[in-house]
Amino acid sequence: MSTMTAYQLVEWGEPPEFREVEIPQPARDEVLIKVAGVGLCHSDFMFLDSPPGVIPWPLPFTLGHESAGWVERLGTDVHDLAVGQAVAVAGIHSCGRCRFCLRGQDNYCPRGASGRGYGEDGGLAHYLVVPRRELVPLTTLDPRRVGPLTDAGATSYHAVKRALPKLIPGSTAVVIGAGGLGSYAVQFLRRLSGARVIAVDLVQQRLDLARELGAHETLGSDDGTATRVRELTGGDGATAVFDFVGDDTTVKMALACAGTLGTIAVVGAGGGTAKISWGVLPLECDFYIPMAATISDLHEVIALAETGDLRVEVELFDFADAPVAYERFRQNDLRSRAVVTPNG
Repeated sequence: MSTMTAYQLVEWGEPPEFREVEIPQPARDEVLIKVAGVGLCHSDFMFLDSPPGVIPWPLPFTLGHESAGWVERLGTDVHDLAVGQAVAVAGIHSCGRCRFCLRGQDNYCPRGASGRGYGEDGGLAHYLVVPRRELVPLTTLDPRRVGPLTDAGATSYHAVKRALPKLIPGSTAVVIGAGGLGSYAVQFLRRLSGARVIAVDLVQQRLDLARELGAHETLGSDDGTATRVRELTGGDGATAVFDFVGDDTTVKMALACAGTLGTIAVVGAGGGTAKISWGVLPLECDFYIPMAATISDLHEVIALAETGDLRVEVELFDFADAPVAYERFRQNDLRSRAVVTPNG
């Protein structure tokens, strides 16, 4: 068999299509993966809804940047994996040679401006070719279910990890947006820090899940949210605030929730802006915008998940139902992460 089915973006502003394409062949340092599961991500809508002429990526390309699967074929220089072995695929493509990659900061590699599922062929197909360095072997984890760990899980881990030195017992962490990324942040905060965790969202079923995953408090998102956070912290404000939405409303909320010497991470790419000045940003409060995660971060996330200490909540969809999965995601009709299974 020389062809496979792929779910591709063919024209800007038009729905994706199932198309027959050639099965890719691995170069000497690459691996051909039989795709088990692909998580859908809210960032996909940024280019699915983009009109012509805005994004410079050539079309068509296969969607899906949260992938995992089984080794199907090895490049000639790959000797440490076996055919049939389960692997997770790093969400960011990187060159391995630039100054960022050489420092272990491969999530900021210029090569990552486009990648698998966003400008280049991704995982929503029967097969996918990946450089060996961007694969993380799995032992007990089911590759049909772990795709979201490669981006949603690893991205939230990267954001939380930077703030961990401040999150000592008695501190408070606020997670704004308890969806795909925020639900993982709640778990990382509970397992890796001594902080009391407050989850904030508009959707009640996400707040219910956040409570199940360990959030100490849950709050509906409205004009009074920051006031309630202040009340819960004795007027001090939160030690760390993680904004997984990033629009005007939530960035403003993050600033209002944070306390002196705190940390604010705006993870969500919602296009929000905020005025930063004396009296707005708390004194000596860190404010940063993290980007995705490193390959090293993904190894650590997978290691944590392999212990059973990380709950991976997904809803599985057949490959033919990829359009349905995207539509349910768009309509906020999912309690957990949607994962499409190209090979059943």
